[in-house]
Order: sequence, then C-alpha cells, then structure tokens
Amino acid sequence: MNGWLLDTNVISEVSGAKPDPKVAKWIESLPEHNLYVSILTIGEYQKGIHHLPLEDKRRPRLQRSIMALETRFSGRVLSVSDQIVLRWGAISGEVKHLTGHSPSVIDTLLAATAIEHDLYLATRNVVDVANSGASVFNPWKDNPKQFAI
Repeated sequence: MNGWLLDTNVISEVSGAKPDPKVAKWIESLPEHNLYVSILTIGEYQKGIHHLPLEDKRRPRLQRSIMALETRFSGRVLSVSDQIVLRWGAISGEVKHLTGHSPSVIDTLLAATAIEHDLYLATRNVVDVANSGASVFNPWKDNPKQFAI
C-alpha cells in the first residue's frame, strides 16, 4: 500500500474541537505525503454548506475550512477517473449480488478509488465497504501496526 485515503468521517473527526484521541494520535503519526482525500469528500462538504440557509453565519467559516482542506491536500485530492468508475460498477454489482442490497454510491466510489491508487481506505463506515475488496482501516478501532506501508 502507498498511503491512506481518508474518508470524510475521518477528516471531520480530526477537524473537530475534541477529536477522538486514538484517531488524532494515528493521523499525527503519519507523514503528510501519505495522506489523500477524494474529490468526493470535498463535494460532501460543499453539499453540507449549500444545504444551509443562505443567511447561516457558519457558511463563510465552513467555506474557508474547505479551502484550507484543499490547500493542505494540494496534489493529493484524487479525482474520479474512468477506471475508478468502472471498478465502482463491478464492486456495486458484486456487493448487491452478495448481499441483496445496493451499497452506498459514495462509499463504494471511495473503495474503488483506494483500490485503484493502492491505498488503505481509512473510514469508520467499515460495514459499507466490507465486501468491496478495498483494504479498510478503522482508525477508531484497528491497530495501525497491522497496516504497513
């Protein structure tokens, strides 16, 4: 594996006022160049901001936070390529075949992105990507020593 694709829930956790100590310690122990985010995470944050009323006073602060996230991950924001979409289609079909349920689109796109870039997928949503084929790491529960780069 070449690094870590951070799900939105991981970014939210470490960006909060009182992050989980285990998650914060893990993220602080990693070299910055091994951390990646998906454009889907940026999109999820944009969705949240645009869901707020226009007069909501949090909008400017949240927009600045997104810009800071994009700056921090400059060169490490992964797009959704044709190969990722094709892998997502295969994952989604296989998961539905195995479980009888359609998996979350964003979660399986993140799994496909992690696979295509040879990254661990760091997420709390382990159940949502369990049958995806991605190497999944839950920073709230898993031992990082078992996930070597």
